[in-house]
Amino acid sequence: MAKIIVFHFTEKGRLPKLSKEELIDIRNKFLDALKDYPDVHFNGTFVDENGMGICDWEAPNPEVVKEVVQKVLGSPPADPTIVVNQVLL
Repeated sequence: MAKIIVFHFTEKGRLPKLSKEELIDIRNKFLDALKDYPDVHFNGTFVDENGMGICDWEAPNPEVVKEVVQKVLGSPPADPTIVVNQVLL
């Protein structure tokens, strides 16, 4: 399993300000979609006040994460989706 990071830093890729209810709805859609991907785990989304940040995943590869995002949001991530390796603990 690889650690996959989806970046949100460009104007197109930044996350819009959403209500708590909208965030819960999106989370539920991801959880529902992930039932079809038992080898993929969503660890969370982390952003600053401007919507810039990352989504943290564990998956076999970045393409699977892009597929899940496309399925839920209707389009693939706008910014890079990459595999990262831990170098410091």
